[in-house]
Amino acid sequence: MNTKFDNIKTALSDLSRTIDESDVKDIRALRDWGGADVIVAHVSIEMSGGFYPEPRTVVTQFSREVSWLFEKLRDVFSDLLDGTSKIEFYGRLANAAKNYQQQVNGGENAKDIIKAVLYEAVLMLEEMEEGTFEYLSVAIGNTILADLVEEAEKSGYLGVDATRDFFKKMEERHL
Repeated sequence: MNTKFDNIKTALSDLSRTIDESDVKDIRALRDWGGADVIVAHVSIEMSGGFYPEPRTVVTQFSREVSWLFEKLRDVFSDLLDGTSKIEFYGRLANAAKNYQQQVNGGENAKDIIKAVLYEAVLMLEEMEEGTFEYLSVAIGNTILADLVEEAEKSGYLGVDATRDFFKKMEERHL
């Protein structure tokens, strides 16, 4: 039994429960997320070309809620991430939010978008525990390994209902 991973699983279950039981206005960050080549913002931000590649950007009306979760996940995963793995980790979280947005096509809500992001975090924790979490040593042009994986091989976001069922089962296992 690995206590580090068990503690993180418990923390993720607690986050899921907090999301379910909280009013959305109570799960908001003070500012939008920016870090590890990812920006979460309420409006599209125009970037001026420079030395660094354009960040992976999630534009959502729920930017403060998604940013809140990014902050929580930063704290939960801090012992498992380093300077190179964090680019993959946050990139995949951003991709999960964007995949959710594509799937609901304008019908997004705060709790479902952050549950989609949390689901991706759970998947990555499983990979880390199994030793199968992979990332590029250098993220050239802000490319992450997940961007290079064929669509058919992805095990990412399954949809709103499947995500809700997943977390319900996860919470039952960890109570």
